[in-house]
Amino acid sequence: MDNASAPEVAPELPPTVPTTPTTVDLLRHGQVATPNLFCAPRHEPLGISGWKQLTLATQTGRWDAVIASPSRRCHDFARLLAQRLNCPFEVDARFGEMDFGLWIGKTQDEIWAQDAELMQQLWYQPRRFIAPGGEAMESFIDRIHEAWNDLQARYAGQHVLVLTHAGVIRVVLAQVLDILYQKSLRFEVGYAQITRVRTYPDGASSIVGHGLPQA
Repeated sequence: MDNASAPEVAPELPPTVPTTPTTVDLLRHGQVATPNLFCAPRHEPLGISGWKQLTLATQTGRWDAVIASPSRRCHDFARLLAQRLNCPFEVDARFGEMDFGLWIGKTQDEIWAQDAELMQQLWYQPRRFIAPGGEAMESFIDRIHEAWNDLQARYAGQHVLVLTHAGVIRVVLAQVLDILYQKSLRFEVGYAQITRVRTYPDGASSIVGHGLPQA
């Protein structure tokens, strides 16, 4: 009888878990060419001042990847920034602005004159709001949550820039801080300002800074 012991089998190694946090800089686009719009059309470009604002905000930043909303006011600058940094560039439609339907391209004054009751609902009961001919707030929040969770998984341990919109940034703030979306409306989100979120390997997240003028 062979008393030789069976060969040892090497234990299966667990999947690699990042030991460094994931840092995401959420950057709002700069001022668009047409002033005073409540929500600019997707094809609306940045104005001269908007390009300058974003250039100043990103001039010292270094990122492992750049992600952008498909709107021109985000996409055009983000693509050139990624080329300058020689880093991956991705367009993710889920980080696009809420679809405000018939309100797109109108000024806030025009909307107040035509849909005052619905405008009040947007500010005071936002989770029940449905844009006229556009997107429901609940659907908007759900797609941002999905995009955010995917980003955390795909870019774990990296430093990423997301060039996006004020509404998107508020949804992320509400999720990270575990507050009602309505309360996130108290945060001012200025043109070309950065909100920095850090997510740790255990899944906990924190706001490192909000309203930062540059990276």
